[in-house]
Amino acid sequence: MHYCIGDVHGCYDEMIALLGQIEQKDRNAHFLFVGDFVDRGPKVWDTIEWAMTNITRDGKYQSVQGNHEQMVLQWYVGYCEWRAKKIRLSPPPEPNYDFMEQAEAKDMLDPNALKPIMDFFMGLPFHKVVSVPGRNGKPVTYDIVHAWYDFDEPEDSAQQYLDNLWRREISGNFESDHIVIHGHTPTLSAFYLGQEHSSPGMIIYRKNAVNIDGGCVFHGQVGVLPGFLCGICLETLEEFYSPSFKDRLTLKQRMDYLRKYRCKPNPFREEMLERLPKQKESG
Repeated sequence: MHYCIGDVHGCYDEMIALLGQIEQKDRNAHFLFVGDFVDRGPKVWDTIEWAMTNITRDGKYQSVQGNHEQMVLQWYVGYCEWRAKKIRLSPPPEPNYDFMEQAEAKDMLDPNALKPIMDFFMGLPFHKVVSVPGRNGKPVTYDIVHAWYDFDEPEDSAQQYLDNLWRREISGNFESDHIVIHGHTPTLSAFYLGQEHSSPGMIIYRKNAVNIDGGCVFHGQVGVLPGFLCGICLETLEEFYSPSFKDRLTLKQRMDYLRKYRCKPNPFREEMLERLPKQKESG
């Protein structure tokens, strides 16, 4: 089966635990990440090394490019130009976040040392399509992107690439019956807080759209709301979280959260489930 994983942002331990949790249940699992491996988190370099070792274009582990990989690529161009200057009167350009700091800690600020990482980032596609068997013989098609997919834009247009990396769309996909799987906007963010059918820090469903960026790297920064690294099975919509719910919140906090955010079925998820084969009852 196919599993999509949300924005990692250097949360390496949570990523390894989540992959293990899924693989323990499904040894033949195939994974698709929505990008943003770098910046903010505690183990960015471990995450990069794992990604470069394991992620391929068509293998067991795949990924699309995130806007944070794109920002690092843009920084690298300016950094190489700065390094090429014989007289450097100005300080080096700095990336928007902490990639340069992470590279310096690894003694890898030489452009040649960084080039394999940049080649890996550059090689990540902007968009992946996965079709799975649906009910009554009609397949269900998923568009996996980092931020958003605009069905009115040509696949290879400059605007489509910008949408894939940067667009924040929280209302859903009303243009196509494809389901967009994306991250980019943490479900902990103000975009979602207070909206109906929201689950801050967890997976959120909208019309033909699923946001799997639970904001793991932001856990503890938004009141008592949890932030998880999220995974979802495309064939069943089964959800996976790292770390566990009880590791993030006390018993009272969990009860309060479930009562406020998870006490009713999400109608958008229910509609998606109606398009997928019925699952056998366990036991």
